[in-house]
Amino acid sequence: MVTWGQTSPPIWVHDVYRQINYPPEKWHTGFVQDRLKANQNAGAILKTMERDAINQLSESIIITVESETQVENTGRQPDGSGNAETNFKQKVTTSTSSTLINLEIHSHYDPSTGMLYAFAAIKRSDLATYYQKQLISDLSNAETAIELSKQHIMAGEKSSARSKIKEAKRLLDDIKFYRTMLSVVSAEMNDNDMQPGREDDLHRALEQILAGFETNIILYMDCQLEKRGNDNDAFEKDPDILCDIITQALSENECIITNDISKADYVLTLITSTTQRSDGNDSFGIISYYANAKGSLYDRIELQHIADFVITNDSNVYAAGYSPENAAGKAFKLPILKQMILEKILPVIKD
Repeated sequence: MVTWGQTSPPIWVHDVYRQINYPPEKWHTGFVQDRLKANQNAGAILKTMERDAINQLSESIIITVESETQVENTGRQPDGSGNAETNFKQKVTTSTSSTLINLEIHSHYDPSTGMLYAFAAIKRSDLATYYQKQLISDLSNAETAIELSKQHIMAGEKSSARSKIKEAKRLLDDIKFYRTMLSVVSAEMNDNDMQPGREDDLHRALEQILAGFETNIILYMDCQLEKRGNDNDAFEKDPDILCDIITQALSENECIITNDISKADYVLTLITSTTQRSDGNDSFGIISYYANAKGSLYDRIELQHIADFVITNDSNVYAAGYSPENAAGKAFKLPILKQMILEKILPVIKD
């Protein structure tokens, strides 16, 4: 609810009122205030401040979780990257926003002072209801995903089985999240409400599947040479230099390269080309070429493109040689080019 231009600010802007009417044992809250600057639009700033108040509310939930549970294992990856912490905070924010039907949002602008205020609040009990609903839903969905993965394995449909296993893992991660949140926001929840036995059974079922299932990723390579015309084309036909390099690199990263596209989880289209950098006719007599690569990764299970990359005339990917073929070949063999492509592909297929 937005209020504008009242003779005095609404009562919720006062700390004492919020402390009495929104006690932390029953509510999570977020409150922000600021002064309107010259040439700013009060309405637009209030909308931003409302989002900031919700984010602050989410942060209060995170702080509560960290103080009341052993949540450090939720916050850090083994390598200390902090990606899990980012994901955890995003989940809290998303789940809070998903309960907007029960989320109180207030904002106010006081023209006489130029002050802007925003306040967001949600009952712990409403959050608990949402978390429990999501927990029960994800438990059922995980059971279905695991059962379907078994059926796909029996039918020899490895790609579909792998997709369902991936879905089950994601759901089990979400179940762990909702269980953690429930234990914090509601002291009234008991083990029966959170159904730990079902989760334990799902983990055991998934472990049994993984113990007897080949988890390697199956990938089909579609390698092409693109002609750019004139002196840019160092090769008459594709020497497959980069294709062979990427194939080897993927094989070293738990991927199986197949010649049968129908058996593949992913299709990697890799299109190479060359650009002449110098033709050797200057005073230095240097022949040099850029190695270019563009491509896309297609998920055959989800039926969508999930990664694209374009590397053209990159200052890090060129080489000199005694002929166009020699120069371009050296450029395609540069480790930096392989690294740039793998950085686009591996995080996606290993997610």
